[in-house]
Amino acid sequence: MRIRLTRIAALAGFLSSAAFGYYHFVHYANGIGPFQAIQEKFDLTALPNNTVTYQISDAGPTNYSATDGFPFVVSQIRAAAKVWNDVETSDLRLRFGGVAPLGSSQGAATPSIDIVFEDLPPGVNGYGGPTVRRDIVSNGSGTLVPIQRSVVVLSKDIASRPTWSEQYFLTAVHELGHALGLQHSFVSGAMATEITRATTKIRPILPDDVIGLSLLYPSKSFREGLGSITGRVAVSGSDEGIGLASVVAITPGGAAVSTLTHPDGTYRIDGLLPGQYFIYAHPLPPAMQGEATPGNVVLPVDANNRTLAGGQQFDTVFFPASRTPFTTVEVTANEVRDGIDFPVTRRTTPTSIHSITTYSYPGQRAVKPAHIYLAGGRNLVVMAGQGIVQNSQPAPGLQISTISGTVTVPAGGIRPYSPLPEYYLQSDFQFGQFAAEGPVHLLFTRNNDVYVLPYALRIVERTAPQIDSVIRTDDGDAIVSGSGFNGSTRVEFDGAFATVKSYDEIGGRLVVTPPAAAPGTTLHATAFGSDGQSSLFLQTPVTVQIPGGSGDFAPAGTGIGLSTSSVPAGTESLIEVSGTNFAEGATSVGFGTPDIDVRKVWFPSPNRMYVNVRVAPNAALASYNMTVLNGVRLTTLNGALQVNGSKAPWFDMPGNLVAGSNATIHVNGLSFGQSAAIQVSLNDRPMQVMGVDGSNVTIALPTDLPAGVAVLRLIAGADSALPLAVTIARPQATVASVTVGFGNAVTADRPAHYGELTNVQIVGLPENLAPTGSQPKVTLTIGGLEHRLLTVNPGGSVMQLQFTLQSLVPQGTQTLHITVEGVAVTPYALPVRAF
Repeated sequence: MRIRLTRIAALAGFLSSAAFGYYHFVHYANGIGPFQAIQEKFDLTALPNNTVTYQISDAGPTNYSATDGFPFVVSQIRAAAKVWNDVETSDLRLRFGGVAPLGSSQGAATPSIDIVFEDLPPGVNGYGGPTVRRDIVSNGSGTLVPIQRSVVVLSKDIASRPTWSEQYFLTAVHELGHALGLQHSFVSGAMATEITRATTKIRPILPDDVIGLSLLYPSKSFREGLGSITGRVAVSGSDEGIGLASVVAITPGGAAVSTLTHPDGTYRIDGLLPGQYFIYAHPLPPAMQGEATPGNVVLPVDANNRTLAGGQQFDTVFFPASRTPFTTVEVTANEVRDGIDFPVTRRTTPTSIHSITTYSYPGQRAVKPAHIYLAGGRNLVVMAGQGIVQNSQPAPGLQISTISGTVTVPAGGIRPYSPLPEYYLQSDFQFGQFAAEGPVHLLFTRNNDVYVLPYALRIVERTAPQIDSVIRTDDGDAIVSGSGFNGSTRVEFDGAFATVKSYDEIGGRLVVTPPAAAPGTTLHATAFGSDGQSSLFLQTPVTVQIPGGSGDFAPAGTGIGLSTSSVPAGTESLIEVSGTNFAEGATSVGFGTPDIDVRKVWFPSPNRMYVNVRVAPNAALASYNMTVLNGVRLTTLNGALQVNGSKAPWFDMPGNLVAGSNATIHVNGLSFGQSAAIQVSLNDRPMQVMGVDGSNVTIALPTDLPAGVAVLRLIAGADSALPLAVTIARPQATVASVTVGFGNAVTADRPAHYGELTNVQIVGLPENLAPTGSQPKVTLTIGGLEHRLLTVNPGGSVMQLQFTLQSLVPQGTQTLHITVEGVAVTPYALPVRAF
């Protein structure tokens, strides 16, 4: 499921050449204004199909917990990469590139990400970011510093932070964000440091993270319908701008979206839903032990690679000039709200309150970030951080409040946390009758210090799920029993989600199909709720041992076979992979180098994959490993595929081929110009060649060609083209015409009018949709309003519908949606007017 975060992540931005919107790895053309940010990012024009591959070093961790292992490391990294891959408003995609020897991608021509493992200092769990860059370019990706290679470094010692833990997974998400071009932000999302990060394994990124990635790699939908704010942060009474000030737009119980200012103090926040926001500006937190800069931010550089100053300290202020949220700013769709300026007071010492972590205790385990169950009666949060504890008591003058009218801190509700009073406080919270599920932002004040912690706690309306047992069944499924389950509960086994087959609400049981796993593997089961909670809040995962033999989660038989062991450089071709228990969404394949791009994978049967690969023209002529990650079962074949320098005709992968139509296919290296000399087949069924025009071959596709995947082959005299997998599609039903009155066509110049009898003709429907003698079930909506059909006249693949246009439909161009026996007709733009 592509991540859209309800529309907060639909995220329009309204980018100008000077837009900033989020803090990335930034260059400026000069050291004086006006400042136009040039970001380090992957150049989509240099990536096959806008996709960057990531390779995982086979020199994995060296110290695991008792039941952990390298396949689980790979599985969790794949799941972490999927988080960023599924951001709908970003055009960048990520693909598993396999397991490879350390450093094997260094000479690759195609940009990629390397994931490696090192001995890290205590307290450091990983780091990441671009390591090899190209010179500044301007092209279809904008003006950018292209990333050629990024790296993610994870710890070799994971005995105390096993792969199934939330911390391990969220670290992988965070470091992959750096590798894609995102720096730290300060609103508790995935790109916050671990101290303040308020994400969970099932809710791993927040709107701020989605906006950050979408600004780097914007999709067409990114600029749809939302608003922006701009302004400047400057020293009060002067024109001195504050660079690298964090500016945040925040809503009570909603999203927090941030940016950092340019060196002259100017800023712009994009991607805001229309509505009322509090806006505040705050300094970066001072550098912690081991950090080189405030907030551990990589400073921007000018054209000569000289760092530009930033991160000055000042008093946090809410717009227009207060220490607490008082005035809101209205954001309007498709508009930029200018002039949201902040006159700030410079500080000679850093703010004393910062870097606060919150915990709750729904059971005996500390949960971060804090989650409070409304009906649970345990409404306290434990917190630790800089500047809130003094002499084992709340720091003098400390006050804690919320940016919410429905959640309050009672008088006397702040006190030492008795087990460790020298480090921790605990605070009670009261919830009003309108308190609802969602985040709560905390405000800490003391003397002149103001600190906002977005997403400090989350209100939930259910208890966290808990697993009591996992019992295997004879057919390879598993019965997961426990409490706190509902119809949206999902069960994960070591980075791979199980398929839910049924849910028994009364018995509190889920029947699931676990992912494939090697015999002898110990799997770790975790239950997740849609509200962000998991069974990890209450317990360590429940384990289940996978023995060998039939009836297990993964039947015996580890053999993986390839239809070919060699492919030419600069070509695209099909590799058929044989094995067991392959499944779409659960099985990934890679070749350990970004120069072998896996274009598309089909699963014609559980024991076979069709893999289309495209080899870069300048790929090194060498042998490469092939890795198959099937569920949590990892198989690597060393030297399985040789890239050679031979020449052969090959196809450019076409789009879907539609049965009953003609298709033109481009063949590279085709030397024949006569159609009679060329033979084309789909799944070994000969196709009629209609003509040849240079390198283009046109074939006729029979109407009875089955939908699904087919193998395309071509023989031209003594030459054979490299085979390729293609998708065969059935014709899609469409609206042929909409008429009113005496056959008048509905157009923009003659819209449909309220009360008119309207006729719709549909063509391209599959034959025999409804049982013989019965009327097909048809639904018709216009602008979201369903209409009653007066007549339905089926006639094979053609259907006539008649209805009266209702006056409740808004005027303007509305979308006409029709389904016939569950078959969706292509949406149709229908002009509507009152008269």
